[in-house]
Amino acid sequence: MIGQRLREILYFWWRHLPALFLVSAPFALLNQVIQMLMGPVMVINQGDLSGLNVSTALVILLMQPLAGGVLVVQLASIQGGKGRGLLACLLPAVQHYPQLMLAYLLMGVAVSLGWLALFFPALWVYARLCFAPYQILLRNRSPLDALRDAFTLSQSQQWVIVLVLVMVFCSMYLVSAALTSLCITLLGDNAGSQLLATLPAALFGTALNVAVFRFWMLAGGQSTDPSSGQ
Repeated sequence: MIGQRLREILYFWWRHLPALFLVSAPFALLNQVIQMLMGPVMVINQGDLSGLNVSTALVILLMQPLAGGVLVVQLASIQGGKGRGLLACLLPAVQHYPQLMLAYLLMGVAVSLGWLALFFPALWVYARLCFAPYQILLRNRSPLDALRDAFTLSQSQQWVIVLVLVMVFCSMYLVSAALTSLCITLLGDNAGSQLLATLPAALFGTALNVAVFRFWMLAGGQSTDPSSGQ
């Protein structure tokens, strides 16, 4: 089953790379520009992690629901037969921004509590709640209802979701890190190479969204196209 899920995810991701890149690249570039202007999220002095840049982290945190929402809309549009442009995907995410922000905040708190019990519980919590943005955007559920729905929908396949998410994340992270390192090696460690390096990282990162979307569909999620006004 896991092998079949991985093949389905990679096939969907590879087939729709341009549409996924269209909506992921702008947010990845904006993220990098924000850190260039305001400083990196994690402050490192003399090779040691010394703290958190709160202002940068807050701006990126506020942007995350839009970035995630846009990808949800694009995945639903692709499933409906045709990918959409950035603006068409952005509008539904903006309209649902308060609900998405609250859902992401609650998910973040839950995952953070999982971290207190080490890595695996945090991953399990994320796997159980990761359907929430799909429920908000594609089923018009409230944040609390979306989180409850997500926990229920992921029940029957929770361990498969955990294993597949880990496998997708690790494989995509390794390839992305290799491409980023190659880019910086060839072009030098400068602002231009850092901006360019964010693009493959963003594109490979969308595979995780594809995985969640696939499991959401298998769990009975009804995919509508919010960008078409339905």
